Amino acid sequence: MRKIILLLSCLLILICSVIGQSNKGIHLQGIARNDKGIIIPNKQIALRLSIVMDSAHGEIAYQEIVSVTTNVLGLFFVDVGTQENNKLITIGEFENIEWNLMNYYLQLEIDPNNSLQFVTAGFEKINYVPLALFAEKASIITNQLPIYLGGTGVTTTIGLLKLLNIDKLNNTPDSVKPISNAVNLSLNERLRKIDTNTLSNRINLKLNVIDTLKLSNRINQKLNSTDTIHLSNRINKLSSVEVSNSYGVYYDTSKQSTTIATATPVKFNFQQIENKISISNNNAGNATKIIVSENGLYQVNFNLQFIKSDINADELNVWIRKNNAGYLNSTLNYQIMGGGLKNNISGVYFLNLTAGDYIELFYSIKNSNTNMVGSLSTSVTPSKPATPSAMISIHLLN
Repeated sequence: MRKIILLLSCLLILICSVIGQSNKGIHLQGIARNDKGIIIPNKQIALRLSIVMDSAHGEIAYQEIVSVTTNVLGLFFVDVGTQENNKLITIGEFENIEWNLMNYYLQLEIDPNNSLQFVTAGFEKINYVPLALFAEKASIITNQLPIYLGGTGVTTTIGLLKLLNIDKLNNTPDSVKPISNAVNLSLNERLRKIDTNTLSNRINLKLNVIDTLKLSNRINQKLNSTDTIHLSNRINKLSSVEVSNSYGVYYDTSKQSTTIATATPVKFNFQQIENKISISNNNAGNATKIIVSENGLYQVNFNLQFIKSDINADELNVWIRKNNAGYLNSTLNYQIMGGGLKNNISGVYFLNLTAGDYIELFYSIKNSNTNMVGSLSTSVTPSKPATPSAMISIHLLN
């Protein structure tokens, strides 16, 4: 398999700010190329974007995983930190990043096959423009009260300094600033030698040998062998808690055809592996309905192989139905090349499902000469197994 290299021909750090809205983020634009520098068009890939504090080895302040599709020029666009469909936030909250405290870096990782196996593609310092997110709050003092309600009556830090008559203060250190005679007398009275002597005597009396021995005895009594054995047993019980794991892989090797402009479910007549997930037939008696048994966020990957017999291109649409209703914003568009070429189509979804929900993978075409077909196994060098006409995998993330 070719190694995918993601080249950022132009890293644009912009603040997406619209009056009356709070959905702000960092706009990122890039070009996907393979290891020979050839642009990769119309390819769905997964990105993991992390905002790292202070250095390349610093703590991650925010991280998200998002699925994008390159256009015909290999370009992709993503807004880091904004709220979008098909995006999974794994660490932190973008709105809570304190931009004024330290330097931040943007780390970009790519998963070209949507298998959650990421490769680092870039690491860049975030300069200047994102600090506008902090600057919006730095120029004013919020939640002000007027003077007649007990407030300051000002809305800026400069106004507050003038109100308190401290706007002319210089940078004289505290150690050389003058204090009044009254303050000096008060300090002298409070720090008399007799007071410190009495305090020392009281401390010495309270920390005699008898007291420390009693404390040691009490600690030893509380940390006897019985207590530690009980604690070990409790830890062992916690470590043996069963972890839920739901997954399923299904495929089909037969030729699947449909009429033009018709919503058609993909059939998966064979089960490769499953646990807490099952597949059942639809009303037409075909195995299309994948059923989950646990609540949570699921990742769904699919791969379809199409062949178009004539030389013209065709348009293919693929989408998800949940409980027989189209899943919002799930349609993916592809171009099928003609002339008998094999067109391998893949995609990934992140779906929130409830126990008992089922999903189906649907498709439609615009030309009747396009068919979903598999490839037979061959013994030519190197020998390799057959290619299914359709394959789908689903597993629970949390």
